[in-house]
Amino acid sequence: QVQDLEKQLAHARQQLSQLQSQKSDSPETGLNPRHRISTQAHRYESGPRKRLKTSSHEDFSKISSDLLYYGHGIFKPPLTINQKRNTAASFPNLKAMDLPQLPPKQIADGLLSMYRISFHATFPLIDWDTFYEEYESAYRQGSLQRAPQIWSALFFAVLACGTLSNSLRNGKGFLDQSQKLFDHTADDFTLDHVRTALLNSVFLVELNRKSAGWTWLGVAIRIGQDIGLHHEYFKDAFIDQVINRPVWWTTYVCDRLLSLELGRPPMINDDDCEIHLPSPAEKAGRRGPKIITSHPSSPLSASIQIIRGISRLLKNLKESTLPSGTIQAFDLLFDDCMTALPAQHQINAREYLDPHEAPPLFYLQNARLTLHRQNLGMKNPLETRSKAIDNCNSVAKDTARLISRCMQHPPGSPTEADSHDEWKRRLVSAANAFLCTHIWRCTLFLAFRAEYDFALLCAEASATLGNARPINAACGRYLDFFLQRLTIRLGEDRETSLDTDEEMLVLLSGDLQGSAENSWVWRMGEEATQGNQDSRSNSINLTSFTTHDETPQWSHWDGVLSTLKHLQEQRQRMPSRIPTVPPSHAQVHLVSPISPGGSDGQASTSGRIRIADIM
Repeated sequence: QVQDLEKQLAHARQQLSQLQSQKSDSPETGLNPRHRISTQAHRYESGPRKRLKTSSHEDFSKISSDLLYYGHGIFKPPLTINQKRNTAASFPNLKAMDLPQLPPKQIADGLLSMYRISFHATFPLIDWDTFYEEYESAYRQGSLQRAPQIWSALFFAVLACGTLSNSLRNGKGFLDQSQKLFDHTADDFTLDHVRTALLNSVFLVELNRKSAGWTWLGVAIRIGQDIGLHHEYFKDAFIDQVINRPVWWTTYVCDRLLSLELGRPPMINDDDCEIHLPSPAEKAGRRGPKIITSHPSSPLSASIQIIRGISRLLKNLKESTLPSGTIQAFDLLFDDCMTALPAQHQINAREYLDPHEAPPLFYLQNARLTLHRQNLGMKNPLETRSKAIDNCNSVAKDTARLISRCMQHPPGSPTEADSHDEWKRRLVSAANAFLCTHIWRCTLFLAFRAEYDFALLCAEASATLGNARPINAACGRYLDFFLQRLTIRLGEDRETSLDTDEEMLVLLSGDLQGSAENSWVWRMGEEATQGNQDSRSNSINLTSFTTHDETPQWSHWDGVLSTLKHLQEQRQRMPSRIPTVPPSHAQVHLVSPISPGGSDGQASTSGRIRIADIM
């Protein structure tokens, strides 16, 4: 056994030497970590990368027409403003028998209004003037007979997303109509195809059908790349570029957010984004774009600035342990992102925060929590895991401070009762699935670290959201179970810290166990047997999982709040019980699997780590 261990250690040293030699050959060697990370993040500020283009004074008009004619069926030319495909001509109008019925105008007007408030304000995906003209034209005609098929699909996708602020009323029906009208075999695409696929993805994610939403997002990205949204090679297409930029960057933001949420690799490569950032001051009108030199902040611009920092973070999340230097570099980068936001969006600000302006702030806090949560894995030393919990708890408290400002009385409310209902209405209308899961993660860490004041604040926000999003109810069920186990664990009056309770740490990790790269509770076979010989079982009965029709019983949000208040009262009566790392764990002792100190050749491993565990 000793010889085998020596061979493994020699092999590990050889691999380490190879990695160090590769690092020394890297062109980034010598740069501090913050500079290496921020180099990618600021690459777009001076515009897309310049490409050398072959220019000529020759007249290729005749040969280009022949090229198009005889090249038909082999390749398609780049989509420029001079070769813009006609939406109405490219897609046949629907037959009368296949026409879906237009919803009543009053209902459609309300859903469009809710879409503009909840989604369009943050992500201006649609050229609203053009869309609204088509909308009014369709209702004047009384049907979709003269409307392009893809526009009809986009229309129902917008209506579906408009229901997200109205408890998903009939949203699934609108989504079904949109998907029926979307031609999955089309070979020529327009911006409306990207918009429709992206809105289908957004609705499915909010419906907590994330795998389906992930698939539709991939469709939107591939169509966008097919029509060249990711670059600006043709200077004569400026009018289109002003409209294209928000579409592409909204797709980019959704790609990064969902990748971070699911722990999956993003589809868009940063090096392929050769397009300027959208400016909130650019406006494309009938007579051409109006250019304003100033660039005021907008939710989309702020989101892009933060999401670009997440791009590099996603690459580092493949590692089970993040070095302290990497964590410090990302913390500095995220601090820079936060500092660049307006003064009213800073953590220490105290005035009311409109939830519709808050998504970039919550995206940033979620990225910070994901960064530090990465070191919660079972392979890390106890001190590293405890520090990760402390850092996540700090992020959770910052999130709670932001949420508390969203729960203040909005300015302009006539009475206190009206203002109380108004902040609730605004919070519900601005909430999405990402916010629900982020608040849930924060509540877990706050309760684990006995920060019950902050935990109650987050739980009250989740209770306010209620059933506005299906995933919020699932988060409530999980939180209810977690608090019950936490109450039992604290009632056992053990001397050991919560940080050493592996079962509680698994529950604390939450959806981290949904990532194939970062989970540890599902691992079976030889690796699980060698890495954790004390595990009670090496097999998992997957058939015992609850189905969609068998949801666990829980005490609902009133019960969650009641449990947190009970823990808060218990905490006030016993202020000395703070979950910290015991001093005895400050030193780590390595012992051989064969030790004379144990009976039958077994080592006493209390408070120690075995060499086999390290390997």
